[in-house]
Amino acid sequence: MSTSAAEPAPLTPERLAGAPTTPATVGPTGIDAPPAPRARMLPRGIVILLALAAMWIVIAGMQQVAALIVPVFLALNLMIAVRPLGAWLERRGMPRIVGSIAGMLTVLIALLAFFGAIAWTMVQLVSVLPQYSDRFTSLLRQGLDQLSRWGVSESQINDWVSAFNVSSLLGVLNQALSSIGAIGGLLAAAVATIVFFGLDAAGLPERMRAVERVHPRGYHALVDFSRSVRTYWLVTTAFGLIVAIIDGLALWALGVPLPGVWAVLLFVCNYIPNIGFIFAMIPPTLMALLEKGPWTAVIVVALCVGVAMLLQGLVQPRVTGRAVGLSASVSFLSVLFWSWVLGAAGALLSVPMTLLVKELFVDSDPDARWLNAFLADTAEAAVESPTQRVADEVGSAAGTVRAVEAAGGAGAGAGDGAGAGEPGGAGGAGGAAGGSPAV
Repeated sequence: MSTSAAEPAPLTPERLAGAPTTPATVGPTGIDAPPAPRARMLPRGIVILLALAAMWIVIAGMQQVAALIVPVFLALNLMIAVRPLGAWLERRGMPRIVGSIAGMLTVLIALLAFFGAIAWTMVQLVSVLPQYSDRFTSLLRQGLDQLSRWGVSESQINDWVSAFNVSSLLGVLNQALSSIGAIGGLLAAAVATIVFFGLDAAGLPERMRAVERVHPRGYHALVDFSRSVRTYWLVTTAFGLIVAIIDGLALWALGVPLPGVWAVLLFVCNYIPNIGFIFAMIPPTLMALLEKGPWTAVIVVALCVGVAMLLQGLVQPRVTGRAVGLSASVSFLSVLFWSWVLGAAGALLSVPMTLLVKELFVDSDPDARWLNAFLADTAEAAVESPTQRVADEVGSAAGTVRAVEAAGGAGAGAGDGAGAGEPGGAGGAGGAAGGSPAV
């Protein structure tokens, strides 16, 4: 009597997805016996506590080396954002090193312009705000007198007046200017990192192919992160420019002083998701109140809120599509969390840092992908990778264009006769058979 050898488990979708499986065994009757349950070394609660402890240690370490993480991660994000420029030059027949250098120079120019605009804004504020010191103090005193009539004690009012005035605001600005050395150190580290990243970018395709051969899941996680973070930076920059131009021109038309300064502030704060415009609209509103009166200040608030809600709340998510794949609540909480971990720069890098953690620990692990149900912006995005989401968006847009073209061709055919209608129908059929373009 011969015994049957154990046969390998069938190739199921779970095995293709990388889920852990246990080899099937064959019983005495030739029927597959159920796989033996995996032994759990520790209770689930202990595993969760150990994971939380490890997470706390990692966060504490990141806080200690935040001055190193911020410039390196910023340089990585910017080089990823300009990568299509190098690819475009390569397709035009230029050597790969030329594309890498062009991307590096573009990032350096953009970075210097960004920090230069911030420095110019601070200098303008320090030079202009002292002119409004007396007016601000008078307005503050009127407001506090009204509070005293409502029952607030005079001693408390005096404490507020002494603690909050234009001089204290100027002290904050002067302190910020005095920290220009730290900002210069951050900028120098970012510039040096960008240069080395740009030189190494020439050999990036070969490196990525090696990663794909050894670790396909890691490769796809890195590609998805690059696609998501590139979409985020480019779309956020474009809409930040639009918001700055619209609000800056409106403030200039209203006669609010320093409209260029407020436009720069609105552009910079646009990189802080969901709440950046709130911080950006406070200074121009206060300036409008001092210079033009309360009704102009109300108009400024309505203008900033209306533009932010229209562009950032309605238009920008549709343009971005589901490529980023983070819900509004997760984006807001990421600002708070990464600001605590990495300081003020963490607010600017909050969404890219969250995307990196999500790709490495959630999207690349089939057992953890269920967490996307709480992280993604839609139910469909919770089960799709960024590559699939972008492909769906492009395919949907292409299908809409083909439908419009087919409808136009059918209308032209109906007006010109049957002979002209056949080419239109063939074109529509050809477009339907073409499928979605590759991304």
